[in-house]
Amino acid sequence: MALLVGQAKTSRNASATMAFQKYRQEASQKDEEVDSRASYVKIAIERLDSRFRAKLHLEVAKSFGVFGPARDSRPEAINDGVEMGKAFVSEGAAGTRRVAASLTSRKWSLKEIENANESMLEGFILSSQGSAAESKKRLIPRGEGWVRHDDVTLVNPQSQVLFMQEGPRAGSYMKQDPSTKKLVDVSEPHVPQESKTSIRGATASWIRRGSKMDRAVLLNDITKIARLALKFPLSFVDLPACAYALFHGLRSAESAQWCAENFHKKLLPSLAERIHTYDTAQLRRLLERTLEALDAEILKSAHAFSGCSAILVLVLGERIVLAGVGDVRAVLLPEKGALQEVLACTGSLDAAELERVSEAHGIFRDGLVYSSIEGVDEAARILAARSSFEVLQVEQGSSLDLKQVRSAYRKLALRVHPDKQNENANTDAFRFAFARLDSSKEALETMLAEDVQSCKEIHKVLSADVHSRLGAAQLLGADPGSPLTEGVIADLEKSSRAQIKRFQKMSQVCPEYDQAVAACHEAVATLKRQCGEEALPRYEALLKEGLSATRALGARDLRWPRPIVMMKPESADLSMPPGKARLALLCGPTAALSANQLSQSAAKLGVRPKACALTWCMEVPEAASCSAVCIGLEPATSEPPQKRAKTSGGPEGTVRVRHILFRHPQLRQADPMARREGAARNVLEAESNALTALQRLLQDPNQFIKSCKELSDCQSAEQPGQLAGDLGWLARGQQEASFEEVAFGLPVNSIGDLVSTSRGVHIIQRLG
Repeated sequence: MALLVGQAKTSRNASATMAFQKYRQEASQKDEEVDSRASYVKIAIERLDSRFRAKLHLEVAKSFGVFGPARDSRPEAINDGVEMGKAFVSEGAAGTRRVAASLTSRKWSLKEIENANESMLEGFILSSQGSAAESKKRLIPRGEGWVRHDDVTLVNPQSQVLFMQEGPRAGSYMKQDPSTKKLVDVSEPHVPQESKTSIRGATASWIRRGSKMDRAVLLNDITKIARLALKFPLSFVDLPACAYALFHGLRSAESAQWCAENFHKKLLPSLAERIHTYDTAQLRRLLERTLEALDAEILKSAHAFSGCSAILVLVLGERIVLAGVGDVRAVLLPEKGALQEVLACTGSLDAAELERVSEAHGIFRDGLVYSSIEGVDEAARILAARSSFEVLQVEQGSSLDLKQVRSAYRKLALRVHPDKQNENANTDAFRFAFARLDSSKEALETMLAEDVQSCKEIHKVLSADVHSRLGAAQLLGADPGSPLTEGVIADLEKSSRAQIKRFQKMSQVCPEYDQAVAACHEAVATLKRQCGEEALPRYEALLKEGLSATRALGARDLRWPRPIVMMKPESADLSMPPGKARLALLCGPTAALSANQLSQSAAKLGVRPKACALTWCMEVPEAASCSAVCIGLEPATSEPPQKRAKTSGGPEGTVRVRHILFRHPQLRQADPMARREGAARNVLEAESNALTALQRLLQDPNQFIKSCKELSDCQSAEQPGQLAGDLGWLARGQQEASFEEVAFGLPVNSIGDLVSTSRGVHIIQRLG
């Protein structure tokens, strides 16, 4: 339930507003004595690891605080606190913040440090006049995204947390309790902590035939995405804040495409609902809920029969949280130390899953799962039958009676009796099939004895193809081409209830009664889904295709009314590794690679995510289409890029690089700096050629000039001598963002990762 949304002194929730007004009135009456303490200024010295800083706050409004800079010694922090206290008495909060900011560049002399006196921190008391003047200066809550709720209150729309700017409760944070509807105090917003880690993700695909079935999402800065795309800040999360996702399409790519386009719209608003500290279990559940939200939308969409496996990763500061469903894996590959299998979701066709599929009356054949299929033997047909009627091959609309049931039973019993099979037959399958044949005969006899007409009605429902629009319309007596209006939907639901009522007598005797009820509801859902007449045949053709995983998003026909496929997210977490590492996200075909394969194939590539991901895809020889994501994790350098550039001989804030360019026909625009069109026939071949060249250069970096002159499709390769491929000194903004991200992050004389731009695929080496 939504709580409060502040917009120009109004609230969307009247009960919450009344609760807040009552709370403020009661708090004012109870806390009059607090005013006597409002004049006391508290200054404390906090310890941060091996450093110190001053914190100034009021005796009453402890959530209001101004921090001084981190210092190497306690006396320096004491001197900061004294200056901040003087500023607060004379100028108030604004002056204190100004002084605190100026202190970051102030260096205390040795004499000032020796004369620091901590007792001076206790001597700041506001005069009554100063206190009154300060009360007019409203407190500002921590973080961004606050909007006006009323004259003295702000609200954070995403989290629905209120902040009091004035009065006895100034500086308090409050939120409505969903159970009591009353406002209760909550703790201060989380202060973001920044981890000194460099994170960069890259994805690669390899297509041997058909179309690309996978989609990846790389959000290297979710605070930027939230601000630009969703128009709200994420100012309470630890940094770096990144999110990554990989979706592997099953049957078709529609579900994977939809998830890739909407992943951030589900995750980021949910993440913003809490401005306080998330514990790791809450973050895991957040990702699981994101998968559930994506799944719910897919099931209501036109591409409900398309499915996908998915893996999501959220990085906040020192924590890495993952969640997935289907045939997905995540493996941590540290530069030093043992490999770690972080997440391996249930979804591959192993023995336990195939047993579950069999119990749900699904069929497994040639590595795929089906709800029904032609060309199977009698035992397999009986085990996969949707109902007792289908087991005995009772056709819908026939004269259903005991004689017909017993006659069908005798014929089938001769075919599937275990003792009648040859020695090559699967005797277990025939034994189970014969047992189901017996139970189906008994069930039909009992149903016929209960009520023949109701038995025929439930037979009609269980025989209907409720996932096709025509079959659903025939069951409910509707026109499959009728425009979907509120009146039409109401009529469909009425027809569904009437149909259920007609076979209600079977509730105690039919083993598939619940399945029949679900089928009636599913028929309504089928007709409610919007789908164009031209696209309908293509979507319904997916009903005949199998699924290569037993857990997935979407794939509605395999989940209702029989749970052949499940959607049950699984999650994991880990802390940021101490040294360099790569986190491999694998889906579908790449998920079959062992951890040792992943490590050995990319061992010499280091933390170069694009090259690693491409190598892993090329390690899967039989896959028509496969993808992988690699996330590079490195401790951030303590020396800023500007300083490194300055000391290496170039203008401040610039880097000098040379490159090798591989062009391909898929480039959309002409390149005036192109040397030639390039030998690659497509982008995959260009990436493959670049990867081969990179692997050779990492073994012998001195071959860069020779390789550039031989392979590069850029005119810079024709420059004489050691200048081949040299682009000179580059400042920010001269190249595309992906190129600059690698170039400015490289140490001098290092060769970077593969980079794709509008010019082609690059190998970059930093010279200065």
